[in-house]
Amino acid sequence: MPRQRDVHAAYKVEVADGDQANGVASILGSLLQQNFDKFPERAAIARRMRRPVGVYSKDTDAAATIVFGQEGAVIYNGLVEKPSVTVHATVNQILDVAQLKVVGKGLVPVGFFTKRGLHVLGEILRHRLVVKGLLTHTMASLRTIALVSIAE
Repeated sequence: MPRQRDVHAAYKVEVADGDQANGVASILGSLLQQNFDKFPERAAIARRMRRPVGVYSKDTDAAATIVFGQEGAVIYNGLVEKPSVTVHATVNQILDVAQLKVVGKGLVPVGFFTKRGLHVLGEILRHRLVVKGLLTHTMASLRTIALVSIAE
């Protein structure tokens, strides 16, 4: 008989490089862990992520990749495993995205209709915050926002 996954089991976040992790990997690790602690139901969103997500910090020239699995996520220094979505942003822009509220299993970013959200959209439209894969991998892009959003 196949083993069923406990849907209420904690979704683990591991920063692969530990103490040697760059700033982007550390920030992503903190945001993801806070999110899963605060909204454990979002583990279901993470389990639907089929491809890695990359984040490149324009102001620190550092990057990290999040690889999602069924039991947890692992964050690596650098861009690895060909991410389907790669965000090019400043650290402040990453933190702004983390403050966007999402609903509907994370697929409705209602936070875009706030002052902060409109600012983020403006940054995207002016190509100051670039989301490679936004149009070709829209669901993965929306899920990424939900997974880093710690806003209630």
